[in-house]
Amino acid sequence: MIAIIGAGLAGLSAAYHLKKDYAIYEQENEVGGLCKSYTIDGFTFDYTGHLLHFRNKEIKGLVLGLLHGRLNKMRRNAYIFSKGVYTEYPFQSNTFGLPKEVVKECLMGFIEAFLKQGQGSRVKGQKNKETFERWIYKTFGKGIAKHFMIPFNEKFWKTSLDKLTSDWVSWLVPMPKIEDVVSGAIGIGNKDIGYNPIFHYPVNEGISILPSSFLPYINNLNLNMKVSSISLKKKKITFTNGAEAGYDFLVSTMPLPELIKSCDDAPAKIKSLAKGLKYISVYDINLGISREGISDKHWIYFPEKDYPFYRLGFPMNFSKSLVPEGLSSMYVEISHKDGREIPKERLINDAVNGLIKAGILKNDDEIAVKDIVDIKYAYVVYDFHRQKAVPIIQKYLNGNNIFSIGRYGAWEHTSMEDAIYQGKVTAQRLNKKSLL
Repeated sequence: MIAIIGAGLAGLSAAYHLKKDYAIYEQENEVGGLCKSYTIDGFTFDYTGHLLHFRNKEIKGLVLGLLHGRLNKMRRNAYIFSKGVYTEYPFQSNTFGLPKEVVKECLMGFIEAFLKQGQGSRVKGQKNKETFERWIYKTFGKGIAKHFMIPFNEKFWKTSLDKLTSDWVSWLVPMPKIEDVVSGAIGIGNKDIGYNPIFHYPVNEGISILPSSFLPYINNLNLNMKVSSISLKKKKITFTNGAEAGYDFLVSTMPLPELIKSCDDAPAKIKSLAKGLKYISVYDINLGISREGISDKHWIYFPEKDYPFYRLGFPMNFSKSLVPEGLSSMYVEISHKDGREIPKERLINDAVNGLIKAGILKNDDEIAVKDIVDIKYAYVVYDFHRQKAVPIIQKYLNGNNIFSIGRYGAWEHTSMEDAIYQGKVTAQRLNKKSLL
């Protein structure tokens, strides 16, 4: 028997692709994990922005098949708001419109970095010991670092960037060519740079229809089953309701620190390594506005400290079905370190004041819906401890017939597509293994 902990995208994909007996155990009363939506007074919100970006043809084919005719294909309309103006995303190749001295500083800094580093080695990647801060300066130069990369990432990660590694940037941080940066400085747009110039989103409802689309092909799904402990020696899971389940192989999509904490007989070294893994939490503030068309954009980044949020997005521009007719909606993201509790009203007031300051909301706008989702495990922190600890922990788990996958199970920054892919690959590995 194969036990799967978690019915998010990775767990559902593993079950979908398995050809052996399995059982899925999900702690919530619905599937999806963080890939889900909810509705208040006619406004539908996801757990922050969930957009589908496809890089893998097989996964794209699977998802388009599961959601046949239920996805819209859109071209990204994303911006950065800084120095009082909007510039297109990504910042590094779209500086036109900023104050001329800022554009010059960014352009000259990039050219200087380019001449020092060389295009080939600059794009290929970074050394394992290189800090994220050093990588930014080496790759983009002092101007882009000063005016966007450093302030935005320090605001987001809530830590000094010399504490972070640079081994996660390859597909997430757009790395333009020198002609792109020059073109973007003189006003020739660069809309297609980065991993997400095109994305897909459901025509109706919200992103929750993606995990739900797996359900017709899934069996032995057990909801409201929260893990209490796992015995590696006995290969037994105990749940908080007192139920127990045995397994031959275990696929876990629990956050890696939570998984190791649950393993009663894991050695002290492994528990210590897992305890040191860090993450960033996010306050997802969802607002329904009693005014039509508050923005034509999909999402906006805010690198400056004057605004409490690092990003906001507009669900009504993903699908008109997410808002009542004639109204608007938005999600506002504020990152924080777990344990820092801020009163709900203060968070909303700070966000609204920032939105008014940015000119997105008006003083007399009526806010019809105000809601906050506090996402504890939102982003994995890529520090040097993680770089050392995760391979050791994963090797230990594999040696005990446990596969820890998904964004939080693998403890990495991955997309919805990646979670589905990891579930598929893990199932294929297990299909070849004997359960005897």
